[in-house]
Amino acid sequence: MGFWRETLVIACLIFGLLELSSALLEPAPFPDALRECYEFRSFNLTPSDQVASRIQTSCYRHYQYKQLAKGNIWSAPNITQEGVNYINGLFRQVFNEARHIANYNKKSKRHKRQAMFPGRYRQEVRSPGGAYQRYANCILRLQRESVEPPQAGRNTYQTLAVLHSGEVLAYAHGGPAFIPWHRIYLILLETACGSPIPYWDSTVDHDMMDPTMSILWSEQFFGNGDGDVMTGPYQSIRTILGEPLVRNIGTGQSPLFTKEGLQAVLSRRRYSEIVEPKQGAEYIFSLEGHHNGPHTWVGGHLALTNTAAYDPIFFNHHAFIDHVYELFRQQQIRFQINPEVDYPLQTPPGHAANDFIDFRPYTNPLRNIEGLSNLIAGMVMYEPLPNCMNRCNGSPFLFCDQRRFVCVSRPRMTAMAPGGAQGFGQSSQPGQAPASQNVPSVSRASAQARGPIQGGPSFRPAPLTDSRNRPDTIGSAPAAPQVLMAGMQARAGGQGRKRRAATDLPQNKTSVHQDGSAQQVSSLQRSLTNTFIIDGVADPKRWVYVSVRVFYNRSSIVDGKDPTIHANSPREISKESCHGPNSGASKVFISSNGLDYVGVYNEFAIVDERQPISITTTAIGVKNPDYGEAETLFTAYDSCGRPCRPLCLASSQGKQTYKPCSAVFKVSSALPKMFHLSYRDAIFGGVQADNLIESFGRDTTPPITFVCDNSKFWPWEY
Repeated sequence: MGFWRETLVIACLIFGLLELSSALLEPAPFPDALRECYEFRSFNLTPSDQVASRIQTSCYRHYQYKQLAKGNIWSAPNITQEGVNYINGLFRQVFNEARHIANYNKKSKRHKRQAMFPGRYRQEVRSPGGAYQRYANCILRLQRESVEPPQAGRNTYQTLAVLHSGEVLAYAHGGPAFIPWHRIYLILLETACGSPIPYWDSTVDHDMMDPTMSILWSEQFFGNGDGDVMTGPYQSIRTILGEPLVRNIGTGQSPLFTKEGLQAVLSRRRYSEIVEPKQGAEYIFSLEGHHNGPHTWVGGHLALTNTAAYDPIFFNHHAFIDHVYELFRQQQIRFQINPEVDYPLQTPPGHAANDFIDFRPYTNPLRNIEGLSNLIAGMVMYEPLPNCMNRCNGSPFLFCDQRRFVCVSRPRMTAMAPGGAQGFGQSSQPGQAPASQNVPSVSRASAQARGPIQGGPSFRPAPLTDSRNRPDTIGSAPAAPQVLMAGMQARAGGQGRKRRAATDLPQNKTSVHQDGSAQQVSSLQRSLTNTFIIDGVADPKRWVYVSVRVFYNRSSIVDGKDPTIHANSPREISKESCHGPNSGASKVFISSNGLDYVGVYNEFAIVDERQPISITTTAIGVKNPDYGEAETLFTAYDSCGRPCRPLCLASSQGKQTYKPCSAVFKVSSALPKMFHLSYRDAIFGGVQADNLIESFGRDTTPPITFVCDNSKFWPWEY
């Protein structure tokens, strides 16, 4: 009886294993939010060079951040609890003030003149009354204070500045959330200051013969703009890296904000017409596009998305952008369009009307549409833009150019910082580089000697250009880990790197872009470096390895160009940008992306393009289920960025077969074991190298295969 009982148990186990042949890596449903992002980004597009990989990378990050924001996966505070409490306190003040002003506006039947208005009255930086000096004093006070403990290494201004860095930038830029996000950001800093932020109307500087000669780039206002900031109120300011502020004014192709740009924005009626994304001829109407101009024109830290807010003129510039939107908003009201409900229906992820403005994990969250509400708009009034009719707002630093009938900034002395010759510089002629920028200075030499600024990508060029600008002599570098850590930990689980110990870990040192996507390289000698960070901990033991097969089938004509490429630009894709050094070898990049954990693993496989079909196997790291079950998304693309389609191992009528799938897997410790503790075992199936020939008869079929062929379908269409 015992024998039959044991036999029955064994039989049940065998049938159970057959039934659960993919229990460890069980195909899971594709998350709806991720699918919606894929479909939105790929709508009406043909799979083409690099597009699929960019869509996958961007959508994965958006999805991951939403999970972090909802508390579904691990997150570490991007600032200390003291910092969170401080910003929560600012939010409470904002909402109390908003309600107070709303009640005032409701009760008052008279016109809200500045003298009686209880809210924030923002003037131009050069207007009389001392508004700019009060703002500068506030910035210096926030630089001296700290609401976080000493070990945080941040002063109060930096605590606020890091909010404009890391993953949040995808939700603050590139869509209609741009306006409400920065509108709230301005109000937060204003609340910390206890005084309004004066706006910088850069059109009056652009209209100078040489904008770099503006009085703003003097000790009286912003300080010098030629390299390290060594004069003016901000000369003692340091970034989170301990370096001085850097500017490089009059560089790049983009201009300051122009009267033409202002007219283009105000020529529209609907909010959807002035917000991103915009391409082609429509870009001229993009408020965010024109906003990019002063960022890149000033150069230095202000030109880079992750470091822009470290320069206090960031807020003066954005106060002007908000002023332009308010002019547009009031214009909508005159045309009987309600700005509280006029919001685009189709938006990039995170920019929808009811998506939260990304200041979480702080309290009192607002939705994007609420950031455009009358309640928020009612908190601020603006001094009119300087013009000849209002005598340039009575500013002694502006004058009316009677020939063009526009207000123009008065010039400054030539030398912007110690080390230059004093005197008034010669204005440049149209089409020539500013003469003042040719003056050597200690500040410029210091900034150039330190090298490119570690701030990551720069802002997109503006819709217009300025031929007077000169090339940027400082440049940018990938964002420093400290910058990303301060602003991204709560959103991306940390970006720190850690060198691995000499173990049996895979020898796949890599170079990965700061954005986490694998670098597309032509040289086969270059590799990838994984951080082995998972849920904020750099621990190789938290990773296990799954074998992945690559089936490569690309048709090529004699010169090596793929006739199936549908490039986005007329230029042809060269062999050097997509392939190996004329060897016939190429790379297929594969990634595992945690859906309910924070962790990404990148690897590549070498394929032979000289063969009609090339098949190879590699191994990809995923979360070790000993630390909890997990869901992982696998993606793959070739060296040109074209997508590869996933096929998952399945059982059909008692036979194993591959079927198109989502490449989303649930990873668990259930048997049979379909992962390995080391990269080597995942490749060799745990068999010693001496016995590999004899082991070929074993069933070592990988649970997932990527097919890289000439398919004209997106990989998520299955």
